[in-house]
Amino acid sequence: MKKGIQLISLHKSGSTWVQSYIHKKYRSFGVTLPPRNLYNEFLTNGNRKEDTDHIFVTRSNTKRIELLKQLREFGLELAHKAHVPEIVPIWPWFKEFYKEHDIIVLKRRHIFTHWLTILFYYNIKLATGSNVVKGNNKENYTYITPSKVQNGRDEDILKSTIQEYKVEFKFNKVCWGYFVNCIRFLNDVVIEELDSPQVIWTEDITTEWLEERFKVVLKKVPKPFTTFDYKIYFKPEDMKIIREIFEERFYNEFEYYGYELK
Repeated sequence: MKKGIQLISLHKSGSTWVQSYIHKKYRSFGVTLPPRNLYNEFLTNGNRKEDTDHIFVTRSNTKRIELLKQLREFGLELAHKAHVPEIVPIWPWFKEFYKEHDIIVLKRRHIFTHWLTILFYYNIKLATGSNVVKGNNKENYTYITPSKVQNGRDEDILKSTIQEYKVEFKFNKVCWGYFVNCIRFLNDVVIEELDSPQVIWTEDITTEWLEERFKVVLKKVPKPFTTFDYKIYFKPEDMKIIREIFEERFYNEFEYYGYELK
């Protein structure tokens, strides 16, 4: 029997959706933390304004790894998702520590859409900075840092942020290099070096599939934006540059990983 379930993906791959089922599954045999990204992304650092001095955020990866080891000594495993940038610097340890887990690698088949989504939020981060706080009501706030919005009309908040900060959506060389390196690491290192992980495409899974896979049913299922079209925010001349650079890389490399140019 596997020790636990471990999800690995790039950002913006649908990991919040899938992890919500794993989180509930762990309630029957493992340890769960509060279901928000500050804890759910256990190996990353919170970058929201209210998280800067949080005791969790101030703990190093070394300290966090110590906690994971201590839990295992008590026969417990911690539910958390791992994004590629988080595990690159600790890959040898991560690979060994989770080698007996049920490992799921989540990928978005429509890779151009994936890239455009990441570039979209990167442009917002450049325009707003990493600690933007937008008040929502007297009881709570909506934090955009740069892509997670909570409470109320999320899509409207995002749209108003774009207008308020006059965000320019353009190709960015730094973001592009980051994305290419993450795709390579996921496919050439993670998938190749792990022992038979289950690789699934986000576009192929459904709520029914997740319920059957993890044997749990959620009362509230995380939903992506339904009326938001990232493409319309890029000017035609900028989209042309973005597309040309992407297509060259796609036909020289990404296509061989099984991705589709959509």
